[in-house]
Amino acid sequence: MPHRFLNAFRLPLACAALAALSFQAYAAKPTAGAWTAVGSTLNYQAIALAADDTVNPLRGYYRWRNQESIPQAEPALDAYQRYFWRDLEPSEGTYDFSAIQAAITTARNEGRRFAFRLRMMAGYDDNQVYAPAYLVNHPSCSAGCGFWADDSASVSGLTYVPDWNDAFVMQRARALLTALAGALGSAADLAWIDVGLYGQYGEWTVHSNLYAGAPAGIVPITDANKREYAKMHFDAFPGAQHVMFALYTNRDALAYGLNQQAITSKPVGLRVDCLSRYGFFDQWTNHATDWAQFSSRWQTAPFVAEFCPFSSGDPQNNPATARQQAAQFHISTIGNGNFATSLPDAQRWSSLTAAEQSDLLMLGREAGYRYAISSVRVDLTTAGALSVTPTVRNHGNAPAYEAWSLRAELVTSGGSVAWSGVIPLNLKASIGAGSSQSLKQTWTLPGSLASGTYTLRLIARDPLAATNPYARRPLRFSNIERAADGGVSVVALRKR
Repeated sequence: MPHRFLNAFRLPLACAALAALSFQAYAAKPTAGAWTAVGSTLNYQAIALAADDTVNPLRGYYRWRNQESIPQAEPALDAYQRYFWRDLEPSEGTYDFSAIQAAITTARNEGRRFAFRLRMMAGYDDNQVYAPAYLVNHPSCSAGCGFWADDSASVSGLTYVPDWNDAFVMQRARALLTALAGALGSAADLAWIDVGLYGQYGEWTVHSNLYAGAPAGIVPITDANKREYAKMHFDAFPGAQHVMFALYTNRDALAYGLNQQAITSKPVGLRVDCLSRYGFFDQWTNHATDWAQFSSRWQTAPFVAEFCPFSSGDPQNNPATARQQAAQFHISTIGNGNFATSLPDAQRWSSLTAAEQSDLLMLGREAGYRYAISSVRVDLTTAGALSVTPTVRNHGNAPAYEAWSLRAELVTSGGSVAWSGVIPLNLKASIGAGSSQSLKQTWTLPGSLASGTYTLRLIARDPLAATNPYARRPLRFSNIERAADGGVSVVALRKR
């Protein structure tokens, strides 16, 4: 080929090569609006159990009847109280729920949720009627609505025993719960309802000897009517979290409430009032077949407890036993009070030995869930495709029972949330003992995000947060790296 033709041919090639180099240089130059690419895995550390004083809802200690006797890093996030029927219905059909409403308002203002139980009987031989006065000898009752009995000859006074089988008593009890539900409205921010009304203190048991001299027509409550007292709670508050007394003598009502009814939207949990007493749970361990109906309920609904009142040095009723029982039966939350009851609240804690105090502190750390972020994989492209893969581990003895929305959030330097995406992990599915979950979630970050540096964090929020001013604060992860808001910061992401 002639030389001049070679030169003519090479010139366009040279120009094309030069153009390509110029394009490559332009393409390599960062463009406005592009993200700095990220591809990394970060590992995190859980707080050691002996040092983990993390306070979260429905785990550890709850505020028990205005007491928080065991010192905690911060106040409990659930508060509990009990009420007598007579105080709520001073005359037939006239209700006064102001005490419950005020307690709920106080709990909300303190960042807590409220739990309660209703009662129509208290102690023995105290000459008191705790049902409404109008019920006594009401003509609508078949046998006077109740009777007076002597529980103990060595104690002065008599006990008023309601006729829990009477149709009129049951009708009025149902009306009470219906009216209360109407007064309270949505039960979405109640911690739990302690199914009560029947038994001493509403605790589903009463001394059988009281019926020795009962009037004709009055007998101990039937299993069918025990079910009805549970059902009237469920009917009035179908959306609430309920718990029922886990007594062997009430196994029929428990079977109904936990395994047979389809009224409540949430699984019904368990309740005991004698944590810490040696042998209390023998009623179940000695009847393993019966207990098998309820033994796994803790995996889906809370097991709530309070102490049998104990004093320092009691070998049969003590914190060490409570700790062992809570671990064995997966009890998730315990009343912070009801011990050393002869002393003022300010002296109860100091009256215990160092070993007893240590057991109670450890009980609060061990009871319930302890979620921690184990690792997070983050991938981000320059075009804003973000993938986050967290691994969340539950180091506790039970799961969370409320819904938590795990979210990846971009936070500005000023602390505001610029973007948020849901990671659909179900924390309730991790039941403890180190069980973990991991899930990759991918989003395209909105182009409207301003240029700048953002902190990517993981945080678990109450799904009600967008609509309810009294929603739970964010769950606190049990991580050394946890921030003040309860979440864990992952990595800085930069947009040009």
